[in-house]
This record gives sequence, C-alpha cells and structure tokens, in this order.
Amino acid sequence: MKKLFSLLIIVFLLVGCSSAKYETIDSNYAMKLINDGAYIIDVRTEDEYNTGHIINSVNIPLDIIDTIDYNLDDIIIVYCSTGIRSEEASKKLISMGYNKVYNLDGGLINWGFELEE
Repeated sequence: MKKLFSLLIIVFLLVGCSSAKYETIDSNYAMKLINDGAYIIDVRTEDEYNTGHIINSVNIPLDIIDTIDYNLDDIIIVYCSTGIRSEEASKKLISMGYNKVYNLDGGLINWGFELEE
C-alpha cells in the first residue's frame, strides 16, 4: 500500500509539472516572435478582421478556433480587440495540446504597429 501511495504521489507531481500554460505578451515581444516565424491568429469576427488586422495574421474566429491544425509545438500568438476573446482562445488551444501559445496583451488596442486592411 505504501508503494502504491508513493507511485500515485509521483504521478500527480509529474502531471502537475508538465501542464502547459499560455503566456500573455506585449506587442514588442509579439513582433519579435512573428519575425522569427510565429503564427498569428486573429480570433475576431470576419467583419472585424476586415476593418484592419495585424499584417500576416489569419482570421480564425473564436467560435471555430478548435478547427486549427498546426503542429502542437508551433509558436502561436492569438489576439482580438482587447485581449478577452484571445485569452479564451489561448485557454482552448492549451487544452487542445498546443505548447507554445501566446496571448497579445490588450489586443489590437495595444498593438502600436502598422495594420493591414
């Protein structure tokens, strides 16, 4: 019984230590990651996306974010207008097994770089 208890403790510690978590980043760090080849996903609606978006971003609205099919180790940055929907998308991507998920702090409001229309 003592061995079983010890084994269970080890399993719980390993599972707890390996759980992935998204990170919230500022626009300067996001731009560095983008320049290094990160994917950038705009989780706003198509209409919002068409009013202006980060250059080279792809529009995958929050309600269909679970349809993406990237490599689980790809670097993915998500954003929306204010950071609220992208936070939800980040949590969803982590739950899907993605390991390198970044949420743009404050969304487009805090972007500070050129947009594409």
